[in-house]
Amino acid sequence: MEYVTFTPDIKDLVENQETALTIKDLTPGRHKYGARIVKAILSSDPKRLPGGDILHVRSWTGVLYPQTWAIKITGDAGEIEVGTPHSETIKAQR
Repeated sequence: MEYVTFTPDIKDLVENQETALTIKDLTPGRHKYGARIVKAILSSDPKRLPGGDILHVRSWTGVLYPQTWAIKITGDAGEIEVGTPHSETIKAQR
């Protein structure tokens, strides 16, 4: 399986501990690009996360970071994540 996530800075991604993350499914088929919020463990080195799926990381503006990450989904985080969407972008614009 392959997924993509968007982040203002790749340094914001937390490795080797469970975190909530919004991902889009890149698997061909009917549900391609479907977004969901999951609980997952990430690794910047796919070799350090056996059984993990492929995670592509893009900036908020869609620029693809060159490094492919690994993701192991541990569960769904629900339909809503508490907070302000894109709050980092809003702060930068003020």
